[in-house]
Amino acid sequence: MLRVGVIGVGNMGLNHARVYSELGDVKLCGVADFDHARAANVAARFRANAYADYREMLARERLDAVTVAVPTRAHWRAAMDVIRAGVHLLVEKPIAAEVAEAEQLVDAARAANVILAVGHIERFNPAVRALKQLLDAGALGEISTVIAKRVGIMPPQVTDANVIIDLAVHDIDVLNYLFGEMPAFVAATAGHALLEERFDHAEIFLRYKHAGCFVQVNWITPLKIRTLSVTGNAGHAELNYVTQKLELFESARAREYDTFGDFVVRFGEARRTSVPVQVYEPLRAELEDFVAAVRHHTSPTVTGSDGVNALRVAARVLENL
Repeated sequence: MLRVGVIGVGNMGLNHARVYSELGDVKLCGVADFDHARAANVAARFRANAYADYREMLARERLDAVTVAVPTRAHWRAAMDVIRAGVHLLVEKPIAAEVAEAEQLVDAARAANVILAVGHIERFNPAVRALKQLLDAGALGEISTVIAKRVGIMPPQVTDANVIIDLAVHDIDVLNYLFGEMPAFVAATAGHALLEERFDHAEIFLRYKHAGCFVQVNWITPLKIRTLSVTGNAGHAELNYVTQKLELFESARAREYDTFGDFVVRFGEARRTSVPVQVYEPLRAELEDFVAAVRHHTSPTVTGSDGVNALRVAARVLENL
């Protein structure tokens, strides 16, 4: 039986506690939150022990693994304490508030022989995995353009991060994953539509290989939109993160001579296919992956280094503003 705990049981931590309580051969032993009433409520719901101080939980519960889901500014301190306790951990994205802190966590985990996973949940979205398979198989040909849109209202639980560090980092990690590399070029604009001290909207351009990638993120759109479109010289794909729907449009084109004897490209109607995707909760897939990595002491799907790379790109975006 794997003994686990959750540090920080706000919106995301609450769901980590829920999923852990549902996994087989896993026991949710404790949850910790500076708001002890909130910790007590979550603990009662999932039959765990409640703590106001996570260090007390680490000392008492003999845990094998924990999720760190505290506010971003507190990631480094909490994660470092977990590593020093010799406990495997999954840190919610972004891995830390600063690149230097993230690098320290990776180094410390490696030195302590502790597994460090990062909660880039979109990697576990079945539609993203299906899209990756299409791209690797060359179904779209050479990719030229990617457009990501991640917009909606301001989440009340995010009080310490800007829209780039908190939201765009999702799409940055997905693009790193799809292309298997870091972007060669970064440019961006951002602004303060509703918030005075933090960016609440950004428009980001990243170049990977031959592909130009545009990422739009904001906390000012009154409806939630999470989409990704990919265009290549052999087709186009449309992905909806929320519905986990993936559609493929295969190009129907021919090169012909026009009346002047010059080559032209004529397009017919694209063949549209709904790619089979088995709908599954991404968070459950993420925690199943983390638990398996802990059990077998293998590398998780999203490593600490992956988290550092996503944060490095986000930092470059901020530097370019």
